[in-house]
Amino acid sequence: MPPSAWAQHEMVALLSPEVGTLAFHGDYRIAWLPDQHVEGQGTRLGFVRQDVSAGAPIWQDATDEFGISASVRAETFDTNAILPDTRQPFPDDLWNIHMGVGYRHLFENEWIAGGNVSVGSASDKPFHSINEMTVGATAFLRIPQGEHNAWLFTLNFSTNREFLNYVPLPGVAYLWEPNDWFRAVIGVPFAFIVVKPIDDLTLTLSYAPLTTVHAKAVYRVWGPVRIYGAFDWEYESYYLADRLDERARLFYYDKRLSAGVMAGVSKNVLLDLSAGYEFGRSYFEGRNFTDRSFNRLDPGDSPFVALRVEVRF
Repeated sequence: MPPSAWAQHEMVALLSPEVGTLAFHGDYRIAWLPDQHVEGQGTRLGFVRQDVSAGAPIWQDATDEFGISASVRAETFDTNAILPDTRQPFPDDLWNIHMGVGYRHLFENEWIAGGNVSVGSASDKPFHSINEMTVGATAFLRIPQGEHNAWLFTLNFSTNREFLNYVPLPGVAYLWEPNDWFRAVIGVPFAFIVVKPIDDLTLTLSYAPLTTVHAKAVYRVWGPVRIYGAFDWEYESYYLADRLDERARLFYYDKRLSAGVMAGVSKNVLLDLSAGYEFGRSYFEGRNFTDRSFNRLDPGDSPFVALRVEVRF
């Protein structure tokens, strides 16, 4: 699944003190960014982005749970832009496909240990060869401290990370939940805060290195209807099938301001309609996030509209 979504599912598994409560969930989102001028090229670039993800339990009880998940991101471009240094056409499509399994176990001392493994492909030609495939794995341990708090330990491996690719990355954090309106995970290399200053308002802020930031304010207007404003700073990376450097990836960075309305149309279905502005956009090809000048494209800032449907059982 897309980096941010995958990270959110990992965080939920890491924080939860309960085992055996997995439910089916499905999510579909479509966003449209109209054509915008590409700096230095006499052409424009726009695209439609679609995200589909789903997860379900395979087997679970009070002490063990085993689940599966899958996700697809598909971006379809409308452009005649080229990668300026290699003179290759910009891809018509980019794909990020993941399939994964996860497991958690609750010990008698209330420690929870588990992990997840995913395989997939992030490319303009997914699964073109083994060189376009991606692998990710995370092991984690939750050690409770009192009724609500906990120490969290992680070890993550990825072949498509923004930095330190292929390097196992350890993490440690402390979950602090002093009351029912404040929760914080403070640590390295991630942080997460949720605040409910009043019953109908929820504020969230999360960070993962190096440039993944999510901030959101959600206000319940009436019944199942909520409005929100959000800021997101994200990246994407893809192994192009015809790249000249086998270790190079096509990176995309952007920042996004959005506002929207969410409404539960039934017990199991949520609709989310949003619009906003995407800015600070750039594509470039390199081995990591510091290689920002090779094959660089800078599309203009762009408005967008998006629709999301979430299903849970």
